Amino acid sequence: MDRSLALLLDLADAEFDGESFNGPSFMKTLESITPSQAASKDTFEGYSAWGVAHHVAYYKFYIARALGAAESIEPYPLPKGESGFAEPREATDAAYKELLSYLRRAHRCVTEAIRNADAAKLVENMPKWDIPFAKAAAWLCTHDTYHAAQIRNMGVPGLKKPLEK
Repeated sequence: MDRSLALLLDLADAEFDGESFNGPSFMKTLESITPSQAASKDTFEGYSAWGVAHHVAYYKFYIARALGAAESIEPYPLPKGESGFAEPREATDAAYKELLSYLRRAHRCVTEAIRNADAAKLVENMPKWDIPFAKAAAWLCTHDTYHAAQIRNMGVPGLKKPLEK
């Protein structure tokens, strides 16, 4: 694999569920709130953190499917909304755990698909987006970073620092 792509995917992993340079990673941010806090739309933007998490999961699924690698995460199990934003059917512990588990599976699926793609596939344009798959891969890093910051800044009731492990 190309060294720059390997570095990019390492960054994607850090921003999604690792030690981000930009503050708490996306998953650490989600894990610092309860299901009811995640489902609350009483935020500055009117979105819930849960809805944002659905959006992130949807685009990981979308890119994995475009790469032909979504078998392990199909069918998409979460409610679908516009651009993947969707509120939970019910804000239970079990439903929140399912969402967080799906996010991790979808992230592994899409990053493995990118790692395993040959160079010709990565310069090929992704259907509907009309951008190379490599550019979509780069976008995944900023997408997770953006939405981690969005959740932290939109006034989710009770948001606290991530739990120490």
